[in-house]
Amino acid sequence: MRVELGLVAFAPAMALLAYRSRHESLWWLCFAVPAALGCVFAIGAVAVVRRTSSEPFTFTEIGDAGDEVLGHVGSYLLPVVVDVSRSFEEIVVAGIALALIVQIHVATGRVHVNPLLYLFGYRAYRATTDTGVTYYLIAHSDPAEWSPIHQCAPLGSSVLVERRREARPSLPTSRRTME
Repeated sequence: MRVELGLVAFAPAMALLAYRSRHESLWWLCFAVPAALGCVFAIGAVAVVRRTSSEPFTFTEIGDAGDEVLGHVGSYLLPVVVDVSRSFEEIVVAGIALALIVQIHVATGRVHVNPLLYLFGYRAYRATTDTGVTYYLIAHSDPAEWSPIHQCAPLGSSVLVERRREARPSLPTSRRTME
């Protein structure tokens, strides 16, 4: 699951490089295919979180993991800095550089969160449960306002996604009475 989440996290950078190298004959091989796979895995992750039953987790410690997400932003600058439209060699160099960045993130177990989630109001946290297990937690609300037990959906073995169950307003029933 770490490789899939890594592709999700770096899909925008790969898509930008694919766009920049679109006039080269093998642009799709280096960047577009992994970007597309990242998008497919992102859709799959959303489906898993929506279909997975939430579980109650008791958190003893929650800390911000934004510093790890910030590491992805540096790779998003790669398409701006490297001009892949100049030559095939530039495409190869950019592809190897991005592959190394993704591999290092996956091998070191850095958080695999697409930084674009921050644009939608989500945040990444390191959260330790009462059993001593540490997870990456993706949450839309502020964990400081949570009760000790909070509902989350697991995404793989190391990521939890906050599950907010909001009360749905009941629809008024219209009855036609005959008098």
